[in-house]
Amino acid sequence: MTTSVERFRAPDMTAALLRVREELGQDAQIIGTRTYEPTGIRRLWERPYVEVFAGRGRAAEEQAAARGAAATAVRSGGPPTPGGSEFEAWLAGRISRLEPRSLALVGPTGGGKTTTIAKLAARYALDRGERVGLITTDTYRIGAVHHLQTYAEIMGLPWRVAQDPPAMREAVAALAYCDRLLIDTSGRNFRRDDARRELMALLSAASPESVEFVLSLTTGREEMEELWSYFKNGPATRLLLTKLDEASSVQKLVMALQHIDLPIFAVTNGQMVPDDIWFPTAQQLAQAVAREAVSGNA
Repeated sequence: MTTSVERFRAPDMTAALLRVREELGQDAQIIGTRTYEPTGIRRLWERPYVEVFAGRGRAAEEQAAARGAAATAVRSGGPPTPGGSEFEAWLAGRISRLEPRSLALVGPTGGGKTTTIAKLAARYALDRGERVGLITTDTYRIGAVHHLQTYAEIMGLPWRVAQDPPAMREAVAALAYCDRLLIDTSGRNFRRDDARRELMALLSAASPESVEFVLSLTTGREEMEELWSYFKNGPATRLLLTKLDEASSVQKLVMALQHIDLPIFAVTNGQMVPDDIWFPTAQQLAQAVAREAVSGNA
């Protein structure tokens, strides 16, 4: 078969790869990717998007070689051996750079959602001068609301508490004037059906453009897979990994990408607000893995 390479455009990498799978099948070959971010006045009418160039058969393989990038199969499974171009290409298909107007953080308790919300808020409000609104649904943990309130007051940001869907809709409407809306949800025992239903109802009322699945890199593989089982059929669209500084190895990050079928948005690597958050490129991740391998063998 000598099918030519096709271009797939979508709002984010997840949607683009889904189109590739649907139209070219599980054995499609990724030839390259491109992210478009409008600048200047174009931001008024254009939205960011990603393009994925993919094909199948010998034509795809030949064009992949011509571009100097390894063809990477669009299917789940173990990553290529770290250190080569195939590994970096594998990582590139698992990174999302889009920054939606509204996003919510979901995940188990203790993952660092509230501190991460503060880091994101500082990035948008202090670094970029955007109007940022904060909403918390976490009324279960003692002091959780005060925690977010403290961050909001330090940065001079409006914030709301939403305990149920009507309150969430009211909060979203009240903060509609903001350039960016960040929603902090409570970490519950998601083994319980009622906890999952409550979360889904709140997210449905908020209707965020992106839902970040927040997971600590101190989590073991079995627990990681169990937690993902509660969210993989839900609204989660991207992965936000925390506590890289406490993880036993950078390989834990690779393991998370291998077992969780979501593109990564950001990584946190400490408690400092706003500094300890990282938006890595595929090259940076590949280099971090390689450096750890070298130091481990030294």
